[in-house]
Amino acid sequence: MTMCAVCRRNLLAGESFRTWQVRHQQTGRRIVCLLCETDAVREGWQRSADPLRHENATGLRGSVHRVA
Repeated sequence: MTMCAVCRRNLLAGESFRTWQVRHQQTGRRIVCLLCETDAVREGWQRSADPLRHENATGLRGSVHRVA
């Protein structure tokens, strides 16, 4: 499961996110959901050059039950 570094929400399967670098820190990237990107910019974080990524549902297969 992936969590947004700004809102601390677990991302839903298929939800898009980007990685960001916190200013004045050389190591460690932060995952930010698309809804929180304006907050990351306001905090002075730098968006990485990595492409837009999506949360996958592979890790959820053991806990999700089919309903239909």
